[in-house]
Amino acid sequence: MLCAVGALFPTASAGAKEPLTVVYWSARDCRWCTWWEGSIIGSGGEAKFLASAEGKAVRYVVIKKPRLAAPFAEEDFKPDQRWLWPRVKNETDGKIKGYPSFSVYEGEKFVAYALGEDEVDGKLLPAIRAWMKRP
Repeated sequence: MLCAVGALFPTASAGAKEPLTVVYWSARDCRWCTWWEGSIIGSGGEAKFLASAEGKAVRYVVIKKPRLAAPFAEEDFKPDQRWLWPRVKNETDGKIKGYPSFSVYEGEKFVAYALGEDEVDGKLLPAIRAWMKRP
């Protein structure tokens, strides 16, 4: 799996690597998002991730819509997140398939998508680790 993720990144000869951003897609009424965010006893994947080497290596952005049933709207994005709005609106990087989920970007280039906490270990972390290994 790591080889497939590593293939998503350009080689070092292509120039300096761009910063890596992890976008956390959420909704205020999402019970699984609450679990990720750690407001339920025994949860807290977000804090564990942010304290890890991988979490410290990336810019972590939270985009939270008011309700699961509502689509994302432009006002859900803070000014420094506006570059993501047209990508979500037009599904440029694919459809957000559920919550919580995560998109990984090198600069503004889409790299990986992980749905739910189950895919953090299998998709999100390997993408970050591959980026961290690059010069």
